[in-house]
Amino acid sequence: MYTTDIAKIRQQLSRVLAVIDPIYIDTILSLHKRLDKEHIFWAIGGNLGETLRAVQVEPDCIEILTDRKGAAQIFMAFKEFSRKGVLFQTQRLERKAVAEDMEYPVYARSYYFDFSLNGVKVKVYGDLQFKVGNWEWGDKLEFTPEHVSVVGAKTAIVPLRLKYQLYQDLGWADRAEKISQVIDKHPSTFR
Repeated sequence: MYTTDIAKIRQQLSRVLAVIDPIYIDTILSLHKRLDKEHIFWAIGGNLGETLRAVQVEPDCIEILTDRKGAAQIFMAFKEFSRKGVLFQTQRLERKAVAEDMEYPVYARSYYFDFSLNGVKVKVYGDLQFKVGNWEWGDKLEFTPEHVSVVGAKTAIVPLRLKYQLYQDLGWADRAEKISQVIDKHPSTFR
């Protein structure tokens, strides 16, 4: 019976790990190697954060959410990989918000910089805020991260319930539905 349990666990792990390109796993471990000793608040967001919780999306980079201080600390830890410093900037998202059958541009502002590590683009957002159309800026995105184990490294990620709510607010029903499917399968995990 013990051997059967191990075989089932290995089978489940192979399905999850097969979904995530090993280069992302290696890069997450490289991030941990430099950041863990600095005691910096950081969490993985974006598509990779969702993929780490079994949401069926494809990552194309690593997005790190932190606060202003954390962005500066992460920059110092990886400054040899970045051509620019941390800049407070506004970016227009590719996808528009949908409300009452109308589309509105979505903006994000943060203390931002990016760099490449192991051939993977890493984007860092400190004190991230969103704005839809001409409305007021929302509050800084604050959260208590969820944690997953990535090859033994306790990795903070943006909570799926928060992302679900954000997608709902933006009218991105397709993205909210993908998260809902995962939460509905394991409701006790996402309280």
